[in-house]
Amino acid sequence: MDLASSIKILSEKVLTIPYIILLLGSIIITVKTKFIQFRLLPKMLKLFFKKTHNNKTNTDDIGAINSKHALFTAISTSIGIGNLVGPIVAIKLGGPGALIWFIIAVLFGAATIFAEVSLAVNYRQKLKNGGFAGGPMQYIKKAFSPFMAKIYGLCVALMLLGWSASQANTLADILKNYKVPTFATGIFLTILTLIYLIGGIKKIGELSAKIVPTMFILFCTISLWIIFSNTDRLADIFTLMFKSAFSPKALTGASFGLLLRWAIAKGTQASEAGVGTATIPHSMAQVDDPINQGILAMLSTYSVGFVCLLSGLVVLITNTINTNVPMGINMLTKAFSMYAPDFIGNLILILCTFLFAIGSIIGNSYNGSQGFLYVTKNKYLNIYYIAMGIIIFLGSIFSVELVWSVIDFFVIPTALINIFAVIYLLFKRQDLFKKI
Repeated sequence: MDLASSIKILSEKVLTIPYIILLLGSIIITVKTKFIQFRLLPKMLKLFFKKTHNNKTNTDDIGAINSKHALFTAISTSIGIGNLVGPIVAIKLGGPGALIWFIIAVLFGAATIFAEVSLAVNYRQKLKNGGFAGGPMQYIKKAFSPFMAKIYGLCVALMLLGWSASQANTLADILKNYKVPTFATGIFLTILTLIYLIGGIKKIGELSAKIVPTMFILFCTISLWIIFSNTDRLADIFTLMFKSAFSPKALTGASFGLLLRWAIAKGTQASEAGVGTATIPHSMAQVDDPINQGILAMLSTYSVGFVCLLSGLVVLITNTINTNVPMGINMLTKAFSMYAPDFIGNLILILCTFLFAIGSIIGNSYNGSQGFLYVTKNKYLNIYYIAMGIIIFLGSIFSVELVWSVIDFFVIPTALINIFAVIYLLFKRQDLFKKI
């Protein structure tokens, strides 16, 4: 076994523990907020469909965006290629019931996203350019210390370098099957990312507002078409999922541990709940009420959960999960081609994965830059941009499994510091959360 494979296996085993802690943290937050993700669902939808003419961003505030652009930026960061592949990996390695636990982890995560965003907006600091210094670093500093906040910021900056490289590598691998050279994908992604990073959060927010609805509608349309074309199988599929998740046999022994290991890890990773990175674009929203922004932010978790549910159902209902097709995005490609001509089905999936990757890479790059700026006291930003550009390009042309696996270890301090800070402040700041 080579070094990369050994480190990957070690990371998968070690990372299970913090993901379980994140789920437990999300359950505590859910209980403390009285199941806010379900209780205030109508208000969340009301805030989303509310006209934005009262929430226009001041054009002089080059570092601020309106609340919906903040939401779309957060969604584009959360919904990446991993959200298409994550449920498939969970099902393949943990059984059909893993999809149930996957969605449970995502739903509990919505309460965490609410608490994180509310705290991030409340504790952010106004900058001279009209923007904000925000994200978990600001509330971690209040909960613990500036030193802990710097550790968090450094880990986020490094972790998101790896996550961006991973997205670039997956997209390059997909396009390679269609005769697109990996170096061409790398050059394109690098240039596009740097253009939007230099343009700032407003440009990123405007791009996200266009990309997110497009990719969401495209993927959901064909997925729902496949699912509703097999309504006669739906009852059997859901019976299989619930038996696999909750039967006495499933709830005992090693099989349950395997099921939870993949479901919780992939479900929590999909929504980013507890990691804190989703709060960074929300911190840049030009809004007055932290609680309302937190409520609106929960929509990103529901969007992520819906995409993941559709992805899992598609491979179950088409049975591509039990074929010899390589695990991951190839199973979706096979499923799509079964219900549309190869060219059309593949084109739709390529377009979806392309948009998912673009949004996620640019969003992750921006979020990572904010962690870097906190550590360097708003200096040397171009160094981080150059590093991001280099690693995106290298991620496209090389297999960087070793790098990803090593960087994934930064999830541990990132997630644990953040979730403990959120829980601490949730109980301490009763005044901030009294309106809920």
